[in-house]
Amino acid sequence: MTSSGLKQDYKIVYAKFVVKDIKDIENRSLKKIKSEIEKLAQFPDIENIRKLTNHPVSDFRMKVGDYRVLFDVDNNERVIFILKIGHRREVY
Repeated sequence: MTSSGLKQDYKIVYAKFVVKDIKDIENRSLKKIKSEIEKLAQFPDIENIRKLTNHPVSDFRMKVGDYRVLFDVDNNERVIFILKIGHRREVY
């Protein structure tokens, strides 16, 4: 909470190699993925996310249809790092 009592949103930062991940995703799915990623600013007050255990890339994943968004969270800096976006059969 900030001094005014309002909850501060998280900043969303994309890893450089995510650009490569999204170039093969069709436009319709990409728009939905982007919309869902924007909701991450309200972390952790969103659905369709799950904490991962022992995953080599990230600590969290978000489901968006057949796609998964893998991300880490820095609660101290209030930053969400988008690390990988891909089809569910390829991302794990």
